[in-house]
Amino acid sequence: MKEKGNAAKIKDLFVFDAHCDTASVLAEQPWDFRSSPAQLDLKKIRKGGLKAQVFAIWVDPLFAPQRALKKGLQVLQAMEQKVFAPKLAKKVTSVAEMDRAVGAGQLAAWLFLEGGHIIENSLEVLAVFRSLGVSGMTLTHSANTDWADAATDAPRAKGLTPLGRRIVAQMERSGMAIDVSHASDATIETVLGTVDVPIMASHSNARILCSVPRNLPDHLIRALAGRGGFIGVNFFPAFILRRVSDQIEADFKKFAGEISAKTRDRRDDPDFLSKVEWEYYLRAAAGADTVGLDNVIDHVLHIAETGGIDCVGLGSDFDGIPCSPVGLADAAAFPALAAALQKRGFREAEVRKICGLNLRRFLRRVERKGGAA
Repeated sequence: MKEKGNAAKIKDLFVFDAHCDTASVLAEQPWDFRSSPAQLDLKKIRKGGLKAQVFAIWVDPLFAPQRALKKGLQVLQAMEQKVFAPKLAKKVTSVAEMDRAVGAGQLAAWLFLEGGHIIENSLEVLAVFRSLGVSGMTLTHSANTDWADAATDAPRAKGLTPLGRRIVAQMERSGMAIDVSHASDATIETVLGTVDVPIMASHSNARILCSVPRNLPDHLIRALAGRGGFIGVNFFPAFILRRVSDQIEADFKKFAGEISAKTRDRRDDPDFLSKVEWEYYLRAAAGADTVGLDNVIDHVLHIAETGGIDCVGLGSDFDGIPCSPVGLADAAAFPALAAALQKRGFREAEVRKICGLNLRRFLRRVERKGGAA
């Protein structure tokens, strides 16, 4: 690391991103995955050299407790209809399947649930999603589940409840990746004490550089890395610089009255509430302080120096973020990120690890410990 020199374009770079919310966009919009206004589509993927992608099946916690499962299935169906049926990507559930898809020139698409509320407290539902090709799950989103605490909600379980422990144990046995982005520090610590398998934070940054609860403190970076885990750096400016987070939060609060008035008569309509919140979040994020490639790489560098070069990778959060850093507008920008990593002193082998090989090796470790094929 930190060998200065001219950044040459790296040939045959294996780019593998740990998190995007494009599946939810495809479920909500009449867009074609081939080309669309989204941050990630097939045209941008090909331009950016992306070889594999984890697609989150995200459901707003507003749908909990009894409508999240249906919504999750609708998002999964959008992927089946718009991506897999027309053979625009290959759904994969193992590293071997991914390697075959990439070797055949196809985008390898992994499916993860984002938010444990989607399984509605049911180990049986979790098993059904596994049988449908879902290979991982983010335990929480912005709100607590009945069995795990989120980073951005008031602590209730103080980590995991007994049901939460059974859920992560079942994930371990079935070879599902346990994703602790969005989870509270106590939840992450409890997961580490419950399972032996490596765990991941698919789209989280370093808290020491941006002190928001969604980011990881150094002791948890070291703990995940020490277990052979993985941390994907998030591209959302609010998780990169604290002043941006503060600005967006302050701007969003200004819209509280408008949001309340607009949603007053539709409080039992989670689809409508979610769309209104996103509309105002986009407005709040507009004009946020400029964040650039170097700010993103600051987080990559800190995580690599804290946990080791083998634990860090990419977790863009494309299509789940209202704005992105200058130079990282969409999935076409991955070559620019690779070049910027080289310019900051990462060796070619290290850039390859960050851009995809670390995530590949992490998923292989999960397969082996979980007994998956």
